[in-house]
Amino acid sequence: MLLAGFLALGLSACGPKAEKTGEAPALIGEGWTKYRLSEFHDAQLAFEAARAGSQKGSDDWAMATYGLATTWDLRRPGEDPRKATGLYREILDAAPDSPMTPWTELALVRQQHLVPVGQEPDYKAVNAAYKRIMDKFPGHLAAKEAFLYLESIQLAKLEPKTSRQSEKRLLDFISGGKPEFLSPAWSLLTVAYVTLGEQEKRLEAELKSLELTEVDPSDPFIEFGGRYWNIATIAEFEVGDFALARKYYQLLIDKYPTDIHVHGCKQALKRMDALEAKLRAEEEAK
Repeated sequence: MLLAGFLALGLSACGPKAEKTGEAPALIGEGWTKYRLSEFHDAQLAFEAARAGSQKGSDDWAMATYGLATTWDLRRPGEDPRKATGLYREILDAAPDSPMTPWTELALVRQQHLVPVGQEPDYKAVNAAYKRIMDKFPGHLAAKEAFLYLESIQLAKLEPKTSRQSEKRLLDFISGGKPEFLSPAWSLLTVAYVTLGEQEKRLEAELKSLELTEVDPSDPFIEFGGRYWNIATIAEFEVGDFALARKYYQLLIDKYPTDIHVHGCKQALKRMDALEAKLRAEEEAK
């Protein structure tokens, strides 16, 4: 639920490979740009060229290897998790002190967590692995991400007791004074508040998550239509805040005029106007 992108259609990795040349950092940057665009074949070529042009065990080599592993791990179609696992483990063996080590260990745990459809993760092992990363790399971004994944597992139980416990841990995380991952933390809180039946807090968390979203201007897939719709419907049906609902219905209409929800937004605006008119008429008739 937190890092769910990267599933768009990519180019196949089969066939002859074009040669790429250039300095490793530039190639690594190019690889991630292609990856974000779902041009996975070109991302693979860039990362492979950066790997080939770097000394094994160096930071550049580790970063290029991590990029290549991630491409094989998360590309769709043409993914190869086994090849990705081998590359991740190669980083740990050849560059154990690399800045990529925490991220590599996290990626291996994610592979344990995100199993194919129809399979069940070994949650005991996954929970323990996330906790090890948090203990081994305290304060690191990878440890913070591991914390959020760990909380997502607890919240997925949809139990009031565990949801209340997660709420406290997430609020402590948010109030910790660090800016990283605040939007995903608020997003997780919305799940807790659904389970707890606290709709006003849920709406507040949705708004905070949207407000704190970090936007990458180079990412062509960023859009907020679905989030506007979600906020508007919660405001209208769960909280009864018609002013806020109108704001986000209208935002969706204005910013995403071809969105599938636009017709529903227009109907919602008419519905709220009619309801308020009826209530005013009944009040005046008293």
